[in-house]
Amino acid sequence: MPHLIQLGGIDYAILVLYFLFVLGIGWALKRRMKASTDFFLSGRSIPVWITSLAFLSANLGAQEVIGMGACGAQYGITTSHFYWIGAIPAMVFLGIFMMPFYYGSKARSVPEYLKMRFDEKTRGLNAVSFAVMTLFSSGISLYALASLLEVLLGWNFTFSIWISATIVLGYICLGGLTSAIYNEVLQFFMIIFGFAPLSWLALKDIGGWAGLKARLVAVEVHQGFAPGTWTESWKHMGQASANPMGVEWFGLAMGLGFVLSFGYWCTDFLVVQRAMAANSVSAARRFSPRFRRCSCPFS
Repeated sequence: MPHLIQLGGIDYAILVLYFLFVLGIGWALKRRMKASTDFFLSGRSIPVWITSLAFLSANLGAQEVIGMGACGAQYGITTSHFYWIGAIPAMVFLGIFMMPFYYGSKARSVPEYLKMRFDEKTRGLNAVSFAVMTLFSSGISLYALASLLEVLLGWNFTFSIWISATIVLGYICLGGLTSAIYNEVLQFFMIIFGFAPLSWLALKDIGGWAGLKARLVAVEVHQGFAPGTWTESWKHMGQASANPMGVEWFGLAMGLGFVLSFGYWCTDFLVVQRAMAANSVSAARRFSPRFRRCSCPFS
């Protein structure tokens, strides 16, 4: 299969400059890595706006770009529930109730907090389970990225995996969490400013929202669903058989909103670690002034 994009000299120059810039961030921050707190928590010196963007961009990567696009094609607009229900309530709960405990404990990570709160066995179980999950998740991300580069640019699959993994390992080893956070902020703006015009051009080419809905009617009829199933987020959630996601609204709200989302957003090392790097507990949670009245067993 021929690749879809032909890169010129200027394109490769931009890629090389970006890779050097990413590694340069890690090299510039290397001199600040003097203790484990600096490596794991950035010395708790990250401003609130950077912490917030890093918290969000930790979930913007190859899996999300490719996976959410695929889910949109399979489930339609109901894919938005993965963030609307599956993220926002848990993020608010984390900011209001959980961050005073995490931040006030002075722990360097979620597993270390669990050791303080419970015992070494709990910490070990959490650390091992997260490590296994991370290996699988990182492997999926590298596979997705390499597959995309192979299809679009014609790059060798194995080379794409090795170069991506080497660059990430390089800036993490050099600058620790601080390097990861600043690169994630850069990634956040690149994704937003890259996909905004792409979305606009795609909608314009298809005839706007009305044109998209008209195109999807054929898909809905072919799949055996009522018109509007792919473009109406709640109307067809009364029965599991009436929507492509195959779940009714109660199962969606309870399963996604109260089980999966809280289990991920409130305990995942990858997410919580960004908030723990903030320069104050108010910056770490930045949702409500009520944190001053929250008691923390370790503060």
